[in-house]
Amino acid sequence: MSDLTVKALVDAGTHIGCRVSRWNPKMDTYIFETRNRIHIIDLKQTIRGILRARHFLRELVGTGEDVLFVGTKPQIRSEIQKFHEQTGMPYVDDRWIGGTLTNYQVIGSRIAFLDEMEKKEADGEVDRMSSKVAARFRRDKRKVWRNLHGIRDMFRLPAAMVIVDPRTEINAAREARRMGIPVVGVVDTDGDPDLCDLVIPANDDAIRSVALVLAELSEAVQEGLRLRKERGIQDLHSREEGQSATSRPEPGGPPPTPRPRSGGARRPPRGGLVAPSGVVGRVPITPVEKTDEEKAAAPPDAAPSAPAEDPAS
Repeated sequence: MSDLTVKALVDAGTHIGCRVSRWNPKMDTYIFETRNRIHIIDLKQTIRGILRARHFLRELVGTGEDVLFVGTKPQIRSEIQKFHEQTGMPYVDDRWIGGTLTNYQVIGSRIAFLDEMEKKEADGEVDRMSSKVAARFRRDKRKVWRNLHGIRDMFRLPAAMVIVDPRTEINAAREARRMGIPVVGVVDTDGDPDLCDLVIPANDDAIRSVALVLAELSEAVQEGLRLRKERGIQDLHSREEGQSATSRPEPGGPPPTPRPRSGGARRPPRGGLVAPSGVVGRVPITPVEKTDEEKAAAPPDAAPSAPAEDPAS
């Protein structure tokens, strides 16, 4: 385990938060003080969050589960790639594709399409195309690869997610909450801690700060991988073993079963299922006239009575 001290966090700038005008009141418990109209993060809370996240990720990975790392800020993409190189876990560093978790069946088909494009390129079919068609093919391949290269070996839904700045990756955090996947978030003073299950209050803009936090989490994941190997649990990181386990949904197959939501059942909208006031009764109801057969079959008492004669007449 690395030497996680307050001095190391201060040297990395982990304690520097955002300006007072940008803060989120929900982060009040993680703020130590205000200096020069800039919030200072309580590093005791940061160390507590890192230790809790380390223990959680180590035990989770040790049981054979995977962790998805998400962070699309340009300045931290290199750190995310280092995290992937050290642990082999899936990651998203360019753009979060909507439906990566909630519509994983379609994402799996797009990954299969990327594999097919690479196979065509390896077989030399692109060289036999015209220059215009080949240029369009390579352009589409670059676009698909840029969006899916980090999760192309994710053959199942992750058991947890590590998100840097949930304020920026709010779509990823919402999809994880909808699928019941716990989230470990590196949250600055302008973020919303309610989007995360484990909060690590830290500066999520500085490269050294994010690198320090990721190094701690990377060590925890590596310890979990060693525990997984000692316990003899199958590793699905490799493409061959992942495809043999058929954990990736096939195109046209059933969608993955979502995990149970920790927040309980979805609440009905306010006012129940009844339409709001002022809507019901606006559509006029036109009476339907009876046919001659229905009038003949009607009982005598149901027939309309003749109007009474006016006694004055």
